[in-house]
Amino acid sequence: MSSPSLKWIDRNKKVRQILITDRVCIGRTCKGIAPRQRICLEDPQVSRDHAEIVWTAGGLQIVDSSRNGTWINHIRMSAGATRHLADGDRIGVGDFEFVVSLPAVEADTGEDGPATELTRVSPVSEVITALMADIRGFSAYVQRHSSTDAHGMIKNIFNVFSEIVVEFNGTLKDYAGDAIFAFWEHRFKDAAEQSGQACRAAQRQMHAFADLRVDLAERYADADELRIGWGITTGSITLSSMGSRASDLAVVGDCVNLAARLSGLANKDIPEAILVCARTAALVEKRFDLRDLGRHTIRGRQGTEPLFALGPVLT
Repeated sequence: MSSPSLKWIDRNKKVRQILITDRVCIGRTCKGIAPRQRICLEDPQVSRDHAEIVWTAGGLQIVDSSRNGTWINHIRMSAGATRHLADGDRIGVGDFEFVVSLPAVEADTGEDGPATELTRVSPVSEVITALMADIRGFSAYVQRHSSTDAHGMIKNIFNVFSEIVVEFNGTLKDYAGDAIFAFWEHRFKDAAEQSGQACRAAQRQMHAFADLRVDLAERYADADELRIGWGITTGSITLSSMGSRASDLAVVGDCVNLAARLSGLANKDIPEAILVCARTAALVEKRFDLRDLGRHTIRGRQGTEPLFALGPVLT
């Protein structure tokens, strides 16, 4: 089979193409990488070693190692994640977009590299829909059982939930203790569609957990006692790196805090499993069954919040 290639338009509006015989590094400097295996971009938002594309017998894969993010078909990769690439996929790096071609043709390569100043990590303000799933009773479980059992059980849950986030084109952000956090960015797609994807992901996670809990109970004592609450919110956030690692991407905004609060209330203080904020409800009300729960006081927040329970998909 012929090798794949990447095609893009450089700063001079010239179409460029590079053949991927084994691997290609995309970045601002790609220090130590041979010219035929690197794409150097003069963009301060691009990391020195931003992403690597590897071609093996198992197919074509991209590994993100950036500070500001890498997008596949307008969907942000999770920081540090690996993803398979297919013919026609579009890779977003800074202001550049690369198109994957399988099989590839002969390529032109360039050897000119830009300056090596520090990567400019630019905060980005945008609107997202956030999804938080919180495992109820896990802290008590860890007290009663071995760390090996606790790790094995939560790994099973997080693996299934992570696959569902990817299936519904979300970005997996964090495993925070006994909670998992994902988000859907609105800047590339319709807001109602993105919020709907988050809602469908939560519903799929809920149904998957019902089956998974039965399986886990056969391997881990008391696993059938666990419950999960989901919180879904929509609002403005700022994305930025706050540490020295590529994975230190911070998502800061009121809707993130609210999603965490709602996931803590769901299936506990409020009997509904999936709680939705008013802004999300307004975006998805025509496609989902929503039940108005009225206004609720939420710990750590002023005033009250209108909440909705998410039911089955209507269309």
